[in-house]
Order: sequence, then structure tokens, then C-alpha cells
Amino acid sequence: MLSYLMPLINFQIPKGKKIEVKNEELHLPFDLERFDEIDGLERLTNLKKIYYDYLNLRKIDNLDNLKNLESLTLQGSQNLIKIENLNTLTNLRVLDLTDSNIAEIENLENLRNLEILHLGKPNEMGENYITEIKGLENLINLKELHLEHNRIKVIKGLEKLTNLKILVLSNNQIREIQGLDSLSNLEELYLGDNEITEIKGLEDLSNLKHLSITNNGPFSANSLEILENMKEKGIDVWYLYLKMDLH
Repeated sequence: MLSYLMPLINFQIPKGKKIEVKNEELHLPFDLERFDEIDGLERLTNLKKIYYDYLNLRKIDNLDNLKNLESLTLQGSQNLIKIENLNTLTNLRVLDLTDSNIAEIENLENLRNLEILHLGKPNEMGENYITEIKGLENLINLKELHLEHNRIKVIKGLEKLTNLKILVLSNNQIREIQGLDSLSNLEELYLGDNEITEIKGLEDLSNLKHLSITNNGPFSANSLEILENMKEKGIDVWYLYLKMDLH
């Protein structure tokens, strides 16, 4: 297989900042607000990675020609409110929108090769939060899904994600463990800081290696026994509770 290495290229954008492309990777300047500020971006057809980590980016656009892009990281973009204009990026394997202001999972149906999706937040800041897991049906190759620090109440919409290995749903508003029956390849499950009081719905997770369910409860004696049995089977279980309801 031929590997095309992109030479070092300098671009000038209107704000006077230079950006560089090296080894098929583009690191965007912190004060970029829109992709159309980058003159010549559409010509970087061999680009594999884009990385950005700051507040100012407002919209995902002007990426239509970057059909070889495999990783798009736009962390900390708190002015970014919508997932859009990704339909042509069918080779994308990593989409990281951590700490954005997105409230809806949408417009991902063409990203069938996606393996890692980050839509969580590092803490509860911002105006918009994801409240529903949806729009993931076509992501059959997804291996990691990160939705921490949102306002999700129900675990659902994961039935087709049979290759999922890591699921992060900590710091949401989940009360019941459900909707995981088809995730037989799941290895790590993070449910800390929710409102779960009963341990159930984990029976089909035959490959589970790690369960974090700290700061939930109080758990009944039966639920605590299930957690202890999981530990005896070699599963790394993290749980903390302040009181027990033994009745």
C-alpha cells in the first residue's frame, strides 16, 4: 500500500496566523472561528488528522473535500452547537467534540467507519446538554462512545453498536441500567455519578472487564452481592455508597 506524505505547507489566514500541515496532520490556531478562514483547505485532500483545542470555533464546515480524513478533534469548542457537514468524511475513525455546546446527536449516519466518538464534557459547564442517545444506528464499527457530563436519563439507542468496547455515561441522570443487552463485546462501562439504585441489566456483558458505578445508590443487599460476585469473577468493579437499604 502506498503512503502519501504531505510536505510541510504554510498557510496564511486573515488574522495573520500561520498554520502548518506536517505528515498529513493539521493543528489549527486557537483563535480560528470558522474553517473558511483557511485559504486552500479544500486542496488538502490527503489530510488525515485535524486538531483544535479552544473556545472560538463556531461551525463545522468547508471539509467536504477532505475525504481521506481519519481523525477530527475539535475539543473545547463551546461555541459549537451543531454536528453538521460531515457527510463526505466516510473514512473518519475518530470524532472528538469534547466540551462543545452540542445538545443533539445528529448527522452521523454516513460515518460508518467511525470507531471513537467523544461528545462528553469535562464538567457541567455550558448551556446545552445531550438528553437523548439517538442517531447512532449506522455506526456499527464504533468501539468507544463517550457521553459523560450530559443530561441523559435513559440508556437506549445502542442496539446496533455490537462492536462497542468502551461506554462512558458517567455524570448523567440515569436511574436504571438497561439497553445494554446487545453489547456482548463491551469491556469497560462507566456509570458513576448517576441516580442508579439497583444493579441489573449486566447479565449479557460477557466480556466486561471494568465497571465504574461510584456515587450511585444506596444499593440493596442484593445489588451489593451482585457487585461482589462480579469482583470474584475478576471484573474490576468500582463502587462507593454512603448507606445501604437492607430491606
